[in-house]
Amino acid sequence: MNLASRGLRDLDQGPQAIEDPEELVAVRSRARAVHRRALAVAVLLTAAGMLLF
Repeated sequence: MNLASRGLRDLDQGPQAIEDPEELVAVRSRARAVHRRALAVAVLLTAAGMLLF
């Protein structure tokens, strides 16, 4: 996901730049969505842990 957020991808030959502008926008958008979802889950789990203990 770190590579995607920087506009790179790794196809087992090392990091390569994404050259298609439309694909780059889509990949970065998906990377942001994954990061937001991970943050939301972390906040919810932390809150649940604090309430239970």
